[in-house]
Amino acid sequence: LAPVALALADTREGTRLIVANSGSNDASVLSLSPLKELARPATGREPFGVAVSEDGKLAFVVSRLAEPDKYAAKQAQKDESDLPFLVTLPPAIEHITQPPASELTVLSTVNGRVFKRTRMESAHLSESIVTAPSRGWAIAPLVKVRNLVPITQVANGWVMSTGLAIADPKGQVVQVPLDEANDYFADPSGIAVDAAGRRAYVASGGSDVISVVDLERLADWLSHASERTRAEAIYDLSLSAEYVVARIPTGRNPRHVALSPDGSRLFVSVRLEDKVLAIDTATLKVAGEIVLGYGGADDPIRRGERVFTKAAHTFQRQFSCRSCHPDGHVDGLAYDFDGDGIGDNLLDNRTLQGVAGTRPFKWNGKNPSLQVQCGPRFARVLMRTDPIPADDLDDLVTFLESQPPPRTVHYSRAGKPLTKSQERGRQLFFATRKPDGTPIPRERQCQTCHRPPLFTNRLPSAVGTRGPRDTTDMFDTPHLLGIAASAPYLHDGRARTLEELWTTYQTNDLHGVSSYWSKHMLNDLVEYLKTL
Repeated sequence: LAPVALALADTREGTRLIVANSGSNDASVLSLSPLKELARPATGREPFGVAVSEDGKLAFVVSRLAEPDKYAAKQAQKDESDLPFLVTLPPAIEHITQPPASELTVLSTVNGRVFKRTRMESAHLSESIVTAPSRGWAIAPLVKVRNLVPITQVANGWVMSTGLAIADPKGQVVQVPLDEANDYFADPSGIAVDAAGRRAYVASGGSDVISVVDLERLADWLSHASERTRAEAIYDLSLSAEYVVARIPTGRNPRHVALSPDGSRLFVSVRLEDKVLAIDTATLKVAGEIVLGYGGADDPIRRGERVFTKAAHTFQRQFSCRSCHPDGHVDGLAYDFDGDGIGDNLLDNRTLQGVAGTRPFKWNGKNPSLQVQCGPRFARVLMRTDPIPADDLDDLVTFLESQPPPRTVHYSRAGKPLTKSQERGRQLFFATRKPDGTPIPRERQCQTCHRPPLFTNRLPSAVGTRGPRDTTDMFDTPHLLGIAASAPYLHDGRARTLEELWTTYQTNDLHGVSSYWSKHMLNDLVEYLKTL
């Protein structure tokens, strides 16, 4: 389940606890007396924040990761059917060219019934949500991602900008910016609203700042804005001056915020300095701090994480490494890098967890080390600023190589035997012959390219997955450790599930010999892969 957030609600049926389960993409609705799970409605991918309305009737659950809309792809194809040209991408993969969206799920706190699923277009990395008393709003920080815009536009706001999603009780959402025209406030995470619903405080972990938002000014702007102006608000970076009244510097990587009961102090967890700041909400000045540790200044892994989360290494502080790799993992999106042609070679974002020993890097396998991957070329192509200093780069590599592979509930712990299904899947993975004794060509055996212990031979392969806009057949062989938690799959992220690798995108026995598999055999293989 991987529960990450919870909220209490007093209802006519008794007290309810609403829990966001990031590992299973759902939310648990529990009664406390007796303690019992009443419902578990599905949410978007990686629900990460939950808040309850002032009357206790509704719960708002916000998801961290965004996904392309497969239905939008079908609609786009339908809308273009009368145009005098053909859609260039086959239906099976055109969903990867659709802008992604995360989900805001509005549900009943009494029984978990879902009232509304709102797609927050091109928004992701929402890690918390709060309700604003007396306004009926739910407010969530967000990152506005433009993964399909070539990075030639970095000076105009690509890759990412930050903002707030303002949702009413019906789940209708307006997105407004937190950034300024020439300065960005990357990786917003924690948010708190005072008891009067007058101010919101937002922690930007990549820029080491607390943004103070005047909700009365924001409400006034919303009341006068036209429907079109509201829809386009997130793109107007001059708009934040209307309601952002202060930027309070913090230490390295503020992540969570909380107000004292009387609202006079805002407490900020400064994660990578091991301290909590106390900010006077009247003066908006730091009034004191609680030191919890020494900050790890002599630890290269902690220093490397500071580099990883520092937006100052990118043009106008637009994003950090963490913006694309939350917790060192994946954001589930494909990106268009302009070095190989605009619109060509969409590339899925790969996990950095378990990356040690898996060189070379990039989907084309051209970077021989993490130092090269994250060095001067990376600064020129993506960060659009000066390269990371050599000492900081060494610390960053140390941090990346310290990251363990992602694990899920399927992981087979040492000493725990595989289930019967997983064992059958293991035998299928390592098979050298079909059941009738026919040899499987060595180059098409799973274990040839995905050999233990990392389940990669670190070589490029052609497995029949070249798309219409790809310029090569050869793609680096990814490791399979923690693959159950690393969707989507293939070099451009076209496969949304492990099953789709063979049911939708394998028709020629190039990506392993699967033509003799039954549905049950495929299920067994997937169960085994989930244990890696």
